[in-house]
Amino acid sequence: MKQIHLGVFEVNAVNHLTPGIWTHPEQNRIHFNSIDYWVEIAKLLERGKFDFMFFADTYSYPKKNPELAFREAGGAPGNDPMLLIPALAMVTEHLAFTMTTSTTYETPVANSRRFSTLDHLTKGRIGWNVVTTSNPTAADLFGRTDFLPHDERYDMADDFLEASYKLLEGCWDDDAVVIDREKRIFTDPEKVHLVVHEGKYFKLRGYHTPSPSPQRTPVIFQAGSSERGRIFAAQHAEGVFLKAPTPAILREQVADIRRRAQEIGRDPASVKVFTGLSVVTAPTREEAQRKYESYLSYQSRESALAAYASVTGIDLTKLDPDSYFENVHTEMGQTHTDRFTKYSPTKKKVSEVIDDFLQKGFRGLTVVGSPEEVADQIQAWVEETDVDGFNVEPYVLPGTYADFIDLVVPILQERGLFKKDYAQGTFREKLFGPGNARLPISHPATAFRDAARLRPASANDAAPLPAGEGSR
Repeated sequence: MKQIHLGVFEVNAVNHLTPGIWTHPEQNRIHFNSIDYWVEIAKLLERGKFDFMFFADTYSYPKKNPELAFREAGGAPGNDPMLLIPALAMVTEHLAFTMTTSTTYETPVANSRRFSTLDHLTKGRIGWNVVTTSNPTAADLFGRTDFLPHDERYDMADDFLEASYKLLEGCWDDDAVVIDREKRIFTDPEKVHLVVHEGKYFKLRGYHTPSPSPQRTPVIFQAGSSERGRIFAAQHAEGVFLKAPTPAILREQVADIRRRAQEIGRDPASVKVFTGLSVVTAPTREEAQRKYESYLSYQSRESALAAYASVTGIDLTKLDPDSYFENVHTEMGQTHTDRFTKYSPTKKKVSEVIDDFLQKGFRGLTVVGSPEEVADQIQAWVEETDVDGFNVEPYVLPGTYADFIDLVVPILQERGLFKKDYAQGTFREKLFGPGNARLPISHPATAFRDAARLRPASANDAAPLPAGEGSR
């Protein structure tokens, strides 16, 4: 039986997944500004043997109806989650942290430097969720007038990652750091290599200043159901977040990702697929159902539909409720339009899309029931879809996590579906086994461990090698 991995889907903000639930009396997310709040959450997750905390993040602001957004905490206020990680790593030993950064609004050098630093500080407990940023309001914040089309943003991401791989995988040899006090040699300069990247979107020349970290490249995650997004995931991702309206469609998506990875020469086993999982549980099914209904009663309809428009660019309230939701195109996020169109078994009217979204929001698979019923459903989904793990999506905190850990995790452990204790090693080793701290040779990033690949031929011809640029 497959043993699953578990993460949690988090944001460093007030609202998450169910807009308006911040008003629930058991929702402590209002304390997100406090490091004590996050420390409590991290310790709780480590007690439950969770693999990682996944922090979603975006550069955007409430451009449409800002009055509603600020009144209902719809996207703001919110903080940078990356700054939480060192503190949370200090109070945990095994829990890993996956952080979202944008290939459209970051730069490869600064981003790689931060991830290498975090990988050092956490002893290899870092993952990177690669996003292209689908919200055009981010362009306003960066003074940009261009908003690239959906597929071209992935072309830009390919370029970003190639530059990043050169920095993370190739710039330093594993044995470059000597620390010889008597000879006054901290780093052997012959084992640090100049990086020159001349891509369509990114250009750089210089050195990656951090020395090799435990994983070098953080564990790479990606989310997206579009055709171009799946091509990108098959090429780069080690963890893929998928959301599908039914288990049958999820099964097709999982198989598709593995097939695409294999076709380009990657081991399909080197890609773990996760999906969102919302759980409401209590000792009895009736108690769980009452709890679930209580959570939904705090939802803001107006804020929820505004959130849908913010993510997809489609304002459902402006459409004829009796018309069919079809022929939909957006250059923004497509996961939550596809679920109602190409991944829906039946044509849906706009009114049905609204009702479905108000019930489920941005959540993935949802189960409400007793601990045994929840465990049964999780096991059935694993067997039906071949998914490798779940991102637990909270309603209220810390209650959602505490209920799952205290009531469901012991059952999953008894059935052999979930580990009873942590394995040693880095985040990548916990996902793929001992001795796999670094990217496998089948991953395209490893080609840049060859110093000859760190700069184009034109750069080699144009100037002599600087000191320290001997061959490996």
